[in-house]
Amino acid sequence: MNTPDEKILPQEAKKVIKDRFKALKEKVVLAVFTRKDEESKLDQITLYLLSELQELSDKIVVREYHIGDEESKRYSVDRSPTILIQPDNYSIRYTGAPLGEEGRSFIDVILLASQEDSGMREKNREALGALNEKRHIQVFVTLSCPYCPSQVLNGFKAAIQRPDLISAECIDAGEHPDLADRFLVGAVPHTVINNVSISKGLEPEDLFIDELLQMKSLQQQVVDEQSDEEVISADVIIVGAGPAGLTAGIYASRSGLKVVVVEKGVVGGQILLTPVVENWPGFKNIPGQQLMEMIGLQARDYVTIFENEAIQEIKIGKNIEAVSSRHRFLGKALILATGASHRKLGSEGEERFAGRGVSYCATCDGNLFKGKDVVVIGGGNTALTDALYLHTIGARVTIIHREGHLQAEHILQDSVNRERIKIVFNTKIKKISGTNSVQSITIHHTVSKKEEKLLVDGVFVAIGEIPANQLAVDIGLPLDEAGFIKIDRVGRTIIPRIYAAGDITGGIRQIVTAVGEGAAAAISVFDDMTKQSMQTKE
Repeated sequence: MNTPDEKILPQEAKKVIKDRFKALKEKVVLAVFTRKDEESKLDQITLYLLSELQELSDKIVVREYHIGDEESKRYSVDRSPTILIQPDNYSIRYTGAPLGEEGRSFIDVILLASQEDSGMREKNREALGALNEKRHIQVFVTLSCPYCPSQVLNGFKAAIQRPDLISAECIDAGEHPDLADRFLVGAVPHTVINNVSISKGLEPEDLFIDELLQMKSLQQQVVDEQSDEEVISADVIIVGAGPAGLTAGIYASRSGLKVVVVEKGVVGGQILLTPVVENWPGFKNIPGQQLMEMIGLQARDYVTIFENEAIQEIKIGKNIEAVSSRHRFLGKALILATGASHRKLGSEGEERFAGRGVSYCATCDGNLFKGKDVVVIGGGNTALTDALYLHTIGARVTIIHREGHLQAEHILQDSVNRERIKIVFNTKIKKISGTNSVQSITIHHTVSKKEEKLLVDGVFVAIGEIPANQLAVDIGLPLDEAGFIKIDRVGRTIIPRIYAAGDITGGIRQIVTAVGEGAAAAISVFDDMTKQSMQTKE
């Protein structure tokens, strides 16, 4: 095995991991299985990664085995590379290398295994205590998906909590397409339990456990847990952990206010799905995930962030209450930074094939379509960025746009032309067809009035966004014609103590403006609270 030219882990990452490994309690065995006679490059990278982790703590023990030997038969390992975590205690494995985004879940599960504690909520520990049948959890991921690690951890926590009955596996769908095809994985994370597809997407821990117990999808049901809700008080409640919400949190906290940020998914917002950001000052280009990791890391120094927790109701009285399924947040002011969600085509077959060839996240799902024919729908910056990303990873891309010209920045248009990516103008998607997954689309040419059938494996939709405004509607905030919250130039809404920032307010909808609006809203909160305090004293 040749020594790599560079270390797998950057120095900064090593410092962070070494610091986290100080919390290791018991030694953790990482059993890695590779092929003896035809070791692949991925095998080598995996071995190097584990070697570097072992150097960071004397509590990390790496044991190397090969496919076909007695240990691989003992643990039923027949794919390479495979990593088992603490195999004598738990049934937890990575089928594929824990690189990219899954590096986060890998470090987290090492810590949990060492501490011999699942880290689950008490309610879910008790629920799993009643389980009396075996469960095998498989979470299909891609290494570029920012939502996958949290779903993987849901499975791993369950396996640590009930090692007698639960096993859990993280599978790199890009490296193991035969397994992904078996369960019609067209979007990630995709969760399979006992060979039955249960869910698509990231879920709160509570919903995941309910599905694990009942062996069926409950994603359309509302989880009502307000009987055991916890009350958390703060000066400022921020709903949304994208660039606007995180920046607001930093500025408000630096002003001396106690801040909580509540996010229905994971920290980062839509930027997590942007392969490369090329208009952020100070960086010629930077991956969206990396940029949000930097902002998120800074924000955590100032605020408490609650992830995977959706606010269901806002009540305005003496205090402002924001109620989720887990907590009741009490604050003096609230900033809505809920952003926007993907706009759908509305074409026949779109809903049916969502997650089975229809995708709204090229970064998450693109690796499933290497070497396949895909179309990207749209003509703006997101559509062209997605098309370039898919082209780069080896998909055969065609852009379909309903207008006769693109709206994207010229630099993106130039890149698309340079890469000779095909563009079809003045065209709408009429129908998406297939059996178990997308196989073709029917398009309507608006100029010639002709219809045409194209054979494709994937449809990536990038036609803009719609505001996540339900909370605003519920409390009666005025909206513009497109459904965005109306604010003044510094983030105030018409309702006192309620502010808004970022994509939910419409406008340019760029990262830099979201950050600016977040800062402005936080400063407005501080100014208004200061004035109110002075008036009270008078």
